[in-house]
Amino acid sequence: MLSINFLGKPRVEYNGKKLEEQLGSKAVVLICLLVLNEKRYMSREKLEGYLWPDSSTDAARYNLRYNLWLIKKNIGPDHKGHKFLHVDSDCCSINKEYEFECDTFEIMSFKHSQNDSLESILKLKQLFRGDLLEGCYFKNCDELNDLIIFERMKYEQRKVKILKSLVDYYEKEESFDNCLEVINEILEIEPYDEEMVLKILDIYVKCRKPVAAITYYNNFSKLLTSSLGISPSNQLRKKYEEIRSVLSDSIDNNSSKANMDTFMKDISKQENVSVIEIISDCIKNVDYFWISDVVGKIIEAVGTDYLNQLSEKELLDLAYIQCDILYYCDDKFEHIKDYGRDTMSVCIINAFVKLLRIICSKQELTIIILNNTDMDDTSLNVLKYLKRIKIEGLKLVEE
Repeated sequence: MLSINFLGKPRVEYNGKKLEEQLGSKAVVLICLLVLNEKRYMSREKLEGYLWPDSSTDAARYNLRYNLWLIKKNIGPDHKGHKFLHVDSDCCSINKEYEFECDTFEIMSFKHSQNDSLESILKLKQLFRGDLLEGCYFKNCDELNDLIIFERMKYEQRKVKILKSLVDYYEKEESFDNCLEVINEILEIEPYDEEMVLKILDIYVKCRKPVAAITYYNNFSKLLTSSLGISPSNQLRKKYEEIRSVLSDSIDNNSSKANMDTFMKDISKQENVSVIEIISDCIKNVDYFWISDVVGKIIEAVGTDYLNQLSEKELLDLAYIQCDILYYCDDKFEHIKDYGRDTMSVCIINAFVKLLRIICSKQELTIIILNNTDMDDTSLNVLKYLKRIKIEGLKLVEE
């Protein structure tokens, strides 16, 4: 049985034997071109132009013949005795009668319906192991490289379609955590998809988290403004106003007007302050692990701009527990590799707290802490200290 995967690092197996090395990169891409052509004929001239554009006509013809021979030599007949390739003097194609498995075939044949099972959708999702022909780039083959990029975009769009069917399934089952997780995967691919943002707002409302919905809307609105110079759609703004209205109505009727004004002022403040949310983790008996994880997640979320406001020594203190800072400091401090032996705990902690203060002076920061019972002792004491000093703009959520 022949099994081919083109998403991620290409894999070609025949009866359990891996063939990538025997075939070589050009033969694998030749198979991919024929497969993407959906078993239709491709002219030899077209294939030669894709794969050997700089070669002479004779050399290109020889190279194509040789690679076709390699494919025939390594990929035998299917269980019914059909040959894999159909080749004549002018054209090539995959034999329509040949039975084999291919990830791209399965994905492109998917048609969403209400009868889709969770297992079938998850199976398709798992086929996306990476980009089409991941890592493949062919020197001086511009037309081929452009085709690969175009096909990658097509399969990325197909992935979004499959993920949206998964969102529909989870939403129907009211599995909202899973629903949010998949929507975030979609937004990594299409960050301006207002349909998915609307679903997130709906889910937060259903989960009775209106403030989270408002915060998410505000951050998305800023993203649209800064990146595209546009505002959210009328539908999205209408949903936002509905949530704000419901939220204000839900305040206890016995609350004083002052409390009401304070509450609504806090909501309005969120519209003007960017909110960063990071999820941190803990490991027992590994000193500074939580602190290190938070620093690393902060760098992932906001970059290294805030690090510029730390002194050289403070940067080096943090670098002692978080190696990501090494990439930032390496060009600035040649002696960084010799630093750290005499670093004191208090210096690391003070640098960490100062970094949080710097960030919270400009943006609101929410740190969600997973597995808090596994937090190392040093980090646990720092967490208690942070709760005690109450840095304005810092929210600590333990789950």
